Amino acid sequence: MGMKLLILQFVAPGLNEPLPTFSHNMGVLGAVLKADGFDVSLVALPGYHPQLLQSALERHKPAAILVETNPYSITAAHRTIGDIAAHRLPVVLCGQYASCSPSQAISIPGVFALLPGECETAGRDLFRALRDGGPCTGIPGTWVNTSSGLVKGPTPQLQADLDLLPYPDRELFNYDRLVQMTGQVGMKVARGCPMWCAYCVNDWYMDMYSGKGQYVRRRSVPNVLEEVRQVVSRYRTAGSVTIYDHCFAGDEAWLDEFARDYPRRCALPYRCHVPVGMVTERTAGLLRDSHSRWVHTSIGSGSRFIREEVHSLHAGNEQIVRACQMLRHAGLAVTAEVFVGSPYESEITVEETVDLLRRCQADDVVARVYYPTPGTRAAELCAENNWISGRGEENFWLQRSVLDMPSLPAAKIDHLAARLPRMVGRPGQNAIGKLINRLMRPRRRVITSL
Repeated sequence: MGMKLLILQFVAPGLNEPLPTFSHNMGVLGAVLKADGFDVSLVALPGYHPQLLQSALERHKPAAILVETNPYSITAAHRTIGDIAAHRLPVVLCGQYASCSPSQAISIPGVFALLPGECETAGRDLFRALRDGGPCTGIPGTWVNTSSGLVKGPTPQLQADLDLLPYPDRELFNYDRLVQMTGQVGMKVARGCPMWCAYCVNDWYMDMYSGKGQYVRRRSVPNVLEEVRQVVSRYRTAGSVTIYDHCFAGDEAWLDEFARDYPRRCALPYRCHVPVGMVTERTAGLLRDSHSRWVHTSIGSGSRFIREEVHSLHAGNEQIVRACQMLRHAGLAVTAEVFVGSPYESEITVEETVDLLRRCQADDVVARVYYPTPGTRAAELCAENNWISGRGEENFWLQRSVLDMPSLPAAKIDHLAARLPRMVGRPGQNAIGKLINRLMRPRRRVITSL
């Protein structure tokens, strides 16, 4: 039996039966660790939950803890790590918060080490050192707290060939149950994103890996399709495939090959995300030909000022409308996502958003209450204007505004976000999403060998 590692993942608070959220990158890390002989388990925590934590520690008896941190569970992470300290277990952090706020993350009392960024190799090497009694400091891609101070290992080169990475270990996530609940299997085809959106943490990763190799990388089509074959064969209740990449259609030559081969390898339709600025008639046609049936796109706001100056989403109204038209004319159902309550939002800018969405004629509208994710440029703008209230991060999960702006009160933001799909004239994600999921389920699935 190898050294026991327990991964803790924070999910939405208040769940009676918390299920893990599938993370492709965390699944790859789990596969790398298991291949090196570690006994790896993962437990989902719905915020700070000392009873579940104690139960997990007693059940798994880990020798070390890996905490996947997100920017929306920082308080829960602090309190949980404080409880773990009583067990004298080394605690290692990874994930978005560890990557984008590393100085704050490594300063949490009880944290032994940090794995900022892409951490398969760094995590394996650090846990090897803990297991084998070797030196833990100086390992590329690690920050380690020692009795004499913080020791930062060098930033490693990016993994250039993603095909060399193993497929994610889905069993860590109770994946059978997730597929039964959603009817979907999901995956990523790339790492790195060419976008520079101000509400996203992507620019932190860009800066971290500047000069460390090609930032945007994509797995080969055969590699992706072999994973599709394996996953759909294993999880036979799936009715569709979801591709999580924000810029799935960003490489036209890759998409052309995918459009030729995916329908021959898999009978399941798939859904994906495509920025409006990347939509052309050719990409829309390739998405249709590759068996995509549903495309998700982020519009941000109907206010050009908020969209471009606040969120750095550089697409004009006519370009957005035209992109949605091209996707729908290709036979694709379109989900348009917007924020409500962004910096400088007012009732007038919300009306502009409603007007733009009506022109887009999307099949579904998702309105999200804007949350100032720590470390992002848009959040810094909120802080500079003293708009961030003392209301806690649980409001991210509850879809409630934490901003106090004179132009639009928080209660009004919450109200408008809940009403916006009806204001546009679309029924909203829940009803139509369930209908589309049923329609997308094929009666039979045929998976052929690659």
